[in-house]
Amino acid sequence: MKKIAFIINPVSGTGHKETIVAYLKEIFSEISGYQTSFYATKGPGDAFDAACRYKRQRYDIVVAIGGDGTVNQVAKGLLNSDTKLGIVPVGSGNGLARHLKIPLSYQKAAEVIRHEKTQMIDAGVINDEIFFCTAGLGFEAVIGDRFNSADTRGLITYMEFCAKEYVRYRPETYRIDMLGNTYRTEAFLITFANCAQWGNNVYIAPGANVSDGMLDVVVWKKAPLVSMPLLTAGLFLKTIRYSQFLDMYRAKEIKIYRQNEGLIQFDGESRTMGKEITVSVIHHAVKVIIPGGTGVLSAVHM
Repeated sequence: MKKIAFIINPVSGTGHKETIVAYLKEIFSEISGYQTSFYATKGPGDAFDAACRYKRQRYDIVVAIGGDGTVNQVAKGLLNSDTKLGIVPVGSGNGLARHLKIPLSYQKAAEVIRHEKTQMIDAGVINDEIFFCTAGLGFEAVIGDRFNSADTRGLITYMEFCAKEYVRYRPETYRIDMLGNTYRTEAFLITFANCAQWGNNVYIAPGANVSDGMLDVVVWKKAPLVSMPLLTAGLFLKTIRYSQFLDMYRAKEIKIYRQNEGLIQFDGESRTMGKEITVSVIHHAVKVIIPGGTGVLSAVHM
């Protein structure tokens, strides 16, 4: 009998989770060959602790029910283990799930988990913080911090914050050591992308490959306000990499020096870090259950 645990974030996304839990209990029953455990998180870091506990208890599968922040915590708890990560995406952006083509329908996501096709994915590391989808500093970290404290969620709320903050945000000057070279630049934001998108099908790094041992590095320079409609369209149409206002690189180790400490976002969660930023990759860090069929290493071919 397979041991499967479900870690539920009761406040992620919108709507109640009782219906989802009831459905999962029916699908993953003892009759179907599963020994199940359900755990609702109670606060920050609780999902990580629960995932570590289930890993020690040698569960075959641990499923994150929530958004990218919940998935991040559960995946960190399963790092470098044989326990498989399942995802039922019910967050606001669901960037990792969308990249891996995991259905947003909880019924279809459950069916994916039942088939247990897996793929090893990488993890990014900034100083001591791990991410699986995207991380970044500058404007995106400020917006992420504002969004996390908002009363409403969803793409419209996120875009409203972007519009309000864009006109008053001032770019920072960075020194970037990468690929044997040193770059000095004034940047609006810098994104480290293990996956192609921030979430909600907003593609910041359309060619990102979640399993290649590399991170896509996007340096976004300040652009005139009049260019924003075209840049926004490029994020949704996967053409942003052609913009004159973006420089894109691919690397496995990056060092960044900035003038002041500030916010950095990790899979949608923000925290303050110092002036020196060290970025690296853990290759094939977690075994994730994905849909069957063609591979989903990258979102589009470069």
